[in-house]
Amino acid sequence: MELLIPKSEYIKYRINKGGLEKNKKLERFISWKTPTGRNIFNIIEIDRRLRLAAKFLLNKEVTVVSSKLDEKYVEKFCNILGFKFIKHYKASIFSNPKGKEFYELDIIFITNINQHRNVVEEAMLNRIPVIALCNTNSDISGVDFIIPLNTTSKKAIALALWLILNEMRKLKKEERVSSWIAI
Repeated sequence: MELLIPKSEYIKYRINKGGLEKNKKLERFISWKTPTGRNIFNIIEIDRRLRLAAKFLLNKEVTVVSSKLDEKYVEKFCNILGFKFIKHYKASIFSNPKGKEFYELDIIFITNINQHRNVVEEAMLNRIPVIALCNTNSDISGVDFIIPLNTTSKKAIALALWLILNEMRKLKKEERVSSWIAI
């Protein structure tokens, strides 16, 4: 199977660069370790998971929870796809039907699982599936679908979102969106 973009592009945006620590449950996505101890994700696995995420998100009511690092790209991603965008998560948005901000959704997509454990906990309580971008050291408990990649780089996250977006548009037979990654 051909990759969504050339391998050199994945490397250029450091999408496969993991952390020094690793969660044993994420070992299946790690292909090797540098001499300095940095874990490196398998690019073929990243590509495969991005494709699967696009299929999983297609035609669903999705809420994306961003971090400060990637909010600009997440907002663009959500605007194009019609997803709900949460910049500042407030507890019980998904679980308290009497709350002002309450709404129902099919899937929660989290761009930095390490910063949003409270969202995962609430999703688990309400049986809402969670898709998350996860680094080598991420706590993946409660995550239903893992997308392994470098969550410390806004360019890596932007690339992942752009690839998911374009794969979804391809599945819908819509025109591709040009790159939005600011160099």
